[in-house]
Amino acid sequence: MNKRRFAKVYRDLSNEKIDINQALKEIENFLKTIEEALIANGKIKFIEKGTFEILERKPRIISNPLTRELMTIYPKKSVKFTSSKKLNKKEAD
Repeated sequence: MNKRRFAKVYRDLSNEKIDINQALKEIENFLKTIEEALIANGKIKFIEKGTFEILERKPRIISNPLTRELMTIYPKKSVKFTSSKKLNKKEAD
């Protein structure tokens, strides 16, 4: 699902009558808030929904399959979402 389709679902579920552009702005504001909170705290927990957290991958050395040259992959950060048990149970039903 892309952001525009998500905005249509958000618009349909909203209590107020809003257009697609307003829904996209609200979604963008929410995502920016999530991003800033993750940078500040490193973890966000939504009760009965799930947890966003920042994972830091360690640097590692790999070999290029064609040239057999050793290369270093530098550390990087990524965001991980873990859904709650209650949300997983809803998906299974």
